[in-house]
Amino acid sequence: MNQQRKARGTRARRKPLFLAAILTFVMVLSACGGGEAEPASSNTGTSGGTDSGGKTEKPYEVSLFYPGTPQKDVALVEAEINKYMEPKIGATLKINAIDWGQWDNKLNLMISSGEKSDIIFTAAWQNYTVNVAKSAFLPLNDLLESHGQEIVKNLDPAFLEGSQVDGKNYGVPSNKELAATRGVLVRKDLLEKYKLDITNVKTWADLEPLLKTIKENEPGVTPFYMSNSTGNGLLDNLDWDYLGDASVPGVIRKMGSETTVLNEVETPEFKEAAALARKWYEAGYINSDAATSTVFPKDQAKAGKVFMWTDGMKPGKDKEEESYVGFPLTQIEMTQPTITTGDTSGAMLAISRTSENPEKAMQVINLLHSDPVVNNLLNFGIEGTHYVKKEGSDSIISLPEGTDPNNRTYNPGAQWQLGNQFLNYLWDNEDPEKWDKFKDFNARGVKSPALGFTFNSQPVKNEIAAVNNVNKQFKPALTSGAVDPNEMIPKYAEKLKAAGIDKIIAEKQKQLDAFLAKK
Repeated sequence: MNQQRKARGTRARRKPLFLAAILTFVMVLSACGGGEAEPASSNTGTSGGTDSGGKTEKPYEVSLFYPGTPQKDVALVEAEINKYMEPKIGATLKINAIDWGQWDNKLNLMISSGEKSDIIFTAAWQNYTVNVAKSAFLPLNDLLESHGQEIVKNLDPAFLEGSQVDGKNYGVPSNKELAATRGVLVRKDLLEKYKLDITNVKTWADLEPLLKTIKENEPGVTPFYMSNSTGNGLLDNLDWDYLGDASVPGVIRKMGSETTVLNEVETPEFKEAAALARKWYEAGYINSDAATSTVFPKDQAKAGKVFMWTDGMKPGKDKEEESYVGFPLTQIEMTQPTITTGDTSGAMLAISRTSENPEKAMQVINLLHSDPVVNNLLNFGIEGTHYVKKEGSDSIISLPEGTDPNNRTYNPGAQWQLGNQFLNYLWDNEDPEKWDKFKDFNARGVKSPALGFTFNSQPVKNEIAAVNNVNKQFKPALTSGAVDPNEMIPKYAEKLKAAGIDKIIAEKQKQLDAFLAKK
């Protein structure tokens, strides 16, 4: 009896398989005979194109995450990019701009949770080596060779060499200025209104008369705006080489030949800058919420509420930001152009370890470095909608009639983050020789004695995490001048020692000495 039940069960299981085989055979005969069958689709493909059975695969969606202001027309721009890009590489792009104030938290959550992502912005001042130590990013050397040929062809070798960690690339640097200098962006209309002279400004303290004038005459304008969303205070503008990652303590001076690794909190420069910030804060030159504000300075400036803020300088920086802010700007460079490892990795696109198709991600980055259409769509939007080309020019653009900086629907202002800046259009207020001046600027850069060195933070990653918690507790208030540095710096230094800063600096010195010995 049991054997009969088993036999009936076996026949029952075979029946659907037999019917499926007949159905497949009929469909094949129908197709061969010219009959039309419904095409079968597949949602599991990741590369685009067709599989061996003739099915159309769904193109892989490459997600891009970068810090910036989300744009109203991002879906329109995505559609335009994908219409052009999908036939080329069998992939589409999903653009994710995360407000600067939320970026660190979002990135940390993505990394800790293992959230699926593909391309992620990173930088030496944005925990680059720390995240490499966490295995958040994939090594890219092989991918650069197989799918990033145009990147390697167009990028100055110093970028790829200088941004390596233990001989491996974990990020593709933006093709932009190689040298770096710090300074301030200033409202030009207010300078002219009060006949303020900037020709003799050589030090940070020299800015005081300008700030005083604005404080006394423009009650609705912050003379010197600062924010905790990015490093833009006086303490973040010291002339240090952070040796590959500004989030890891231990610095040397960029200028000269001294290679002793220092705890910056204990240096005279740090104490002097903290004292100046305190003086300005108490005078009302710095916004009272500077230690906690997450509003990016240029966004506050766009509202007409800022006279001056700090930023990294380069040729034409003022005109570049002017198109975003909507007020005439000028720039004052406060430091000499220098080249450090951190400058080579000051803006990069990494590929997340959670990417399901790193090859497609690298192909997208390759297009951003080589294809003017993709690059300018992402950075400037759609011609005729978000900009118009100047008559007789393929590269000079202006705003469409009826559009101004306050009602623009696509204006990321993130060109320096996203690919090859030498492919970028120029706004009609910019210097047409801008890119030639970039080359001259790079040539004037003074090389740090530690150029090419990147610290491997793996041996002291626990101490770095502890120190960064201390930094969050003390540095924003000191940077903004909100606390008395004479009182807080000793407490800050004590907490840093308890967190293990001496061990970090010793490890940094050991690795730097080994690097220099090989040179």
